[in-house]
Amino acid sequence: MSLTTLTILVVSHVLGDVIFTSYRLAIRKRNARLLRQAVYIGYHALVHAVLAASLLLLFGGPWWQAALLILVVHFLIDLVRCRVEIAMFGAGRLYVKRSELFAWVSGKPVDRAKMNLRNLRPWLLIHLVDQGSHLASLLVVALLF
Repeated sequence: MSLTTLTILVVSHVLGDVIFTSYRLAIRKRNARLLRQAVYIGYHALVHAVLAASLLLLFGGPWWQAALLILVVHFLIDLVRCRVEIAMFGAGRLYVKRSELFAWVSGKPVDRAKMNLRNLRPWLLIHLVDQGSHLASLLVVALLF
């Protein structure tokens, strides 16, 4: 495994989830209709694959194999997460928006009842399992290539 490859993959993942995912796309990934949801999650996974491929190509890594694996695995992880969130919180909505999370982390939550740790536990568990799965998959990709 190359630590450089793993670092590139983690950077591309953060870029894909934070910079290149809009609120609108996040909502659309939670569409109640499975086919529409799959299209939006597929688009999101493709963005991740393109970012990883671009950075790996730039630094001389195994870009196309890694990108293909990231595309498939990212799609599956996000599909499971979004289906669980739809079942728990309803379709077409985010339980916690990025701005609410940042405000909560900085100690200035807007909605104190919603952002109470007891109320956040289900979402936090989903989020930690999701991000842990993504990081584990990136580690596997780095080990393989």
